[in-house]
Amino acid sequence: MKQNNQFLNPYLLNPQLSAEEKIMLVNNELQRLLTHFDTKSDKAKTNFHFYKYTSIVLAAFTTIVSSLQVIYPESFPLWILPVVSAGATVAVAFLGASSAQRIWINSRTTGQQLQAEQFLFNQQAGSYYNISKEESLRLFSERMIQLWNEGHGKWEQTVNEG
Repeated sequence: MKQNNQFLNPYLLNPQLSAEEKIMLVNNELQRLLTHFDTKSDKAKTNFHFYKYTSIVLAAFTTIVSSLQVIYPESFPLWILPVVSAGATVAVAFLGASSAQRIWINSRTTGQQLQAEQFLFNQQAGSYYNISKEESLRLFSERMIQLWNEGHGKWEQTVNEG
């Protein structure tokens, strides 16, 4: 499993940096992670909707073609029904095999967890209440990496199951 080593860099350990500079670095990394999970979520949502609606349209079209072949047996080409039916089958198969809906939901959930953690950190609420800035930053960094790893683990599990 690929680790997020970009965040675990020497900048945060640099004693020359002020607490504000470290907070800025952590918030920048958080924004990168949020963008990552938003992008992954949007792509999975697009794929899910494409496969879902394509399968619905092709299933309906299969019924229409079948009816037209019964109504106009002499003039309606017989090859259309198997082609449309196969297309519907492929779309349904991709819908199931891609796990797009679960990837979409998992990515969105991870992004929301990261945003909630950022809010608590910035407001110094929850676990961050009444602790030093340095301890708060350390806790936030750990929590952010934990959420990232959990999100990546869910994605990896979903992809392997799909």
